[in-house]
Amino acid sequence: MSRLMMVMVAGVIVILAGAYWLYPRIAMLTAMRPLDKPFDAYQRPPAPNYADPMAWAALPGAEHPDAADLVPAGEAIGDRQNEAAVDVFYIHPTTYRGRENWNQDIADAETNTWTDISVIARQAAAFNGCCRIYAPRYRQAASAAMYATDNSGDKARAVGYEDVKTAFQYYMAHYNDGRPFILAGHSQGTFFIMQLLEDVIDASPIRPQMVAAYAIGIGFPVGIFGRQYKTITACAKPDDTGCVVSWNTFGRGGDGKSASERNAARYEARFKTREGSDTLCINPLTFALDQPDAPAARNAGSLPGVAAAGPLPALKPGVIGATCEGGMLYADIPTTDDFNLLVLPGKNLHFHDIDLFFKNIRDNAILRTETYLKAHGHAAN
Repeated sequence: MSRLMMVMVAGVIVILAGAYWLYPRIAMLTAMRPLDKPFDAYQRPPAPNYADPMAWAALPGAEHPDAADLVPAGEAIGDRQNEAAVDVFYIHPTTYRGRENWNQDIADAETNTWTDISVIARQAAAFNGCCRIYAPRYRQAASAAMYATDNSGDKARAVGYEDVKTAFQYYMAHYNDGRPFILAGHSQGTFFIMQLLEDVIDASPIRPQMVAAYAIGIGFPVGIFGRQYKTITACAKPDDTGCVVSWNTFGRGGDGKSASERNAARYEARFKTREGSDTLCINPLTFALDQPDAPAARNAGSLPGVAAAGPLPALKPGVIGATCEGGMLYADIPTTDDFNLLVLPGKNLHFHDIDLFFKNIRDNAILRTETYLKAHGHAAN
């Protein structure tokens, strides 16, 4: 049975067992506290072997069907991975809410299934119109790591980054073959993108291959461009390349100021100044720094519904507008039955940073790759 079929069957079984859409809501309630023992009291799960296809949530090619191959119903541009000239290295957000360890064992089938149907399908698949998608499984830090009262959370994230860095190096050595690439990720995945940009890409020989980094759901203070990163800048225009795109979404009237303050405090702790501590916000409806506001009419299509096995639903255009203000993206919260958003305290729409703007992201990734390929004398898709 193919991996994609296994994902679908497993999801259907859970749905039939009862209200699968409640999974993130219920699991989060149990995850919102640290584990009973510190990090060092647990044995680390085995490190992934990235030579094994099962260590990847997404690999291109007909022999590796997966949730990143899915396309929303009715889309004119389908899955073009077979002919794509650019790759995406996608790092998924936190999907492990177990309490058995501070880090996920990548043999954990339940978490892998949830990862595939919740974010490989509803985030990574946004890039299959432009690119081949590579998405490693990794020993992600559990949700509980966010609530650690000691250094257990930092240690758990260090394990996750160790895997992501190893996976990226394996991708470069065995799959990339000199091709341009996009980095894409969300939340914990973006935290690791921030580190990869600094440790592996900035001022390195592979720097010219980077088309862009879609680093979403973690705040980028604008001052890190020029301080933390010496050659990488923020993307100012929709067709800029070699740069970083980032935003963090709240509902209109939500409390984004607290998130901005946390970002500024982390920046100050590292650089001993508040100069440049404002959070980068690039509106995904415009992808232009000088166009922070866009009405719902600019939204080419949001992905409705909830994570579930099977095909993606049709996109809903013109429903959700958004505005960058004070470093945060404030979006309309739809009230129709076809959207069932998980809204966190303060009207935080963290779980929907990508699906609310799915089509705009998809179109923009196509634009950036075509711009890059033309500039570098390559044929576009």
